[in-house]
Amino acid sequence: MAIISKDEAQTILKKVLSFAKADETSVSLSGSDGGNIRYARNAVSTAGESSTMTLGVSSSFGKKTGAATINEFDDASLQKCVKRAEELAQLAPENPEYMP
Repeated sequence: MAIISKDEAQTILKKVLSFAKADETSVSLSGSDGGNIRYARNAVSTAGESSTMTLGVSSSFGKKTGAATINEFDDASLQKCVKRAEELAQLAPENPEYMP
């Protein structure tokens, strides 16, 4: 997926937060564009370009925290990521050093 605009990013982040049911939820969206060139025998042998974007969700219930990441941005995938982070948080042991 190509790097997106600020408005598109805000739309995705607001949508993810609307799916959340945890006491606390944080969402991060990151992306990068990169390229590479490989030389062999003084000539370019391969060249490529890559574009990546990932979304991370961290959910907390009390002192229990869970996190999930995803690289698909349709509604079903976003809901699945939030649900997974919340399920992991509920299964996690309490962190005595947790700071809200």
